[in-house]
Amino acid sequence: MRDLLRNLQWPGRRTTRRPSARRSGMGEARYGMPTRRFDTARGDISRPRPARPQPSISTRGLDLIVGAAAGVTLVVGGGWWLISSDALRIQQVRVSGAEVVSSEDVAKATALQGDSMVRIDSKRAGDAVRALPSVKNVRITRDWPHTVKVDVTEHQAFAYWQSGAQRIVVDEEGNALQASRPAPHSAPTIVELGADVSKGAHADADTVRLVARLLNDGTFGRVGRQPKAYLFRADRGLTIIADGAPDVIFGDSSNYDFKVQSWVALSDRLKKEPPKESAQEIDLRFGRNVVLRAPAPPTATPGPASVTPTAKPVTPTATPGPGTPTPAGGTAKPAPPAAGGTPGSGGATTVGGR
Repeated sequence: MRDLLRNLQWPGRRTTRRPSARRSGMGEARYGMPTRRFDTARGDISRPRPARPQPSISTRGLDLIVGAAAGVTLVVGGGWWLISSDALRIQQVRVSGAEVVSSEDVAKATALQGDSMVRIDSKRAGDAVRALPSVKNVRITRDWPHTVKVDVTEHQAFAYWQSGAQRIVVDEEGNALQASRPAPHSAPTIVELGADVSKGAHADADTVRLVARLLNDGTFGRVGRQPKAYLFRADRGLTIIADGAPDVIFGDSSNYDFKVQSWVALSDRLKKEPPKESAQEIDLRFGRNVVLRAPAPPTATPGPASVTPTAKPVTPTATPGPGTPTPAGGTAKPAPPAAGGTPGSGGATTVGGR
């Protein structure tokens, strides 16, 4: 009997399917072998990866590599050949600017003769030339293919520094020079006062630079006076002496512009309005307080004692004293004293004596 309620579905329940009888496949039906079924998930399916292109070196790239290697080898080998061969050897050292030192001494000091032009040790050669007494600076350049130029700058004497009997030559920076180009005929001489000459003469660099600046910027022309002497003392600094003008105590180089302006203004004022008393010193060491000193009044000093000249002494004439017997049998009377004289002993009178 057929079940009529088999397909009836209750509310809220899912329809269940009964497994049906497995049908035999064609292989099983034909050959008597069961059919194999493989269940694979979708994610397990392996996809073929695209093949990466294998790098390949073209003939042109290979030629470039070989050419570059050959070029490097050629450059290195050629450079080594130039350094080690005689093709670029220094055959001449040309010196210019040397007047006090000889050109032969400069060329010998460089020690570049026979070296390679490619590998010149300019620093070593320059230091060796600067060690010469008269050389201040040097410049070394190549003149291909076989020459080296050495341009020498020598020390230039500027002034003389005198301390006692010692006299040294200095440049504009105050450096003492052992050898240099001679100073000009108008070179100033700075005299140091009160120095210990036993320690030798040592120039004050600031004072030398100060004198050089005064000469170079035309200060003396603005003042209208030419310096006659330069004096230096440790406690006062530089003092400038000029004919017909007060001495100027400049001190050191601090406040240089203000000191020069004050000096020029005061000099113009003294020319227009001469003071009642002549000025002896202008002191510029105290900033805005410019000091003008008058000469010190003369002090009375006792001179040598004056001796009153005396008359030539007169030899007194001996006369018989009182009571002296005479040949006639009497006694002599005393003679009256001479004018201005005093009676001498024994009745004699000294004439002109005192």
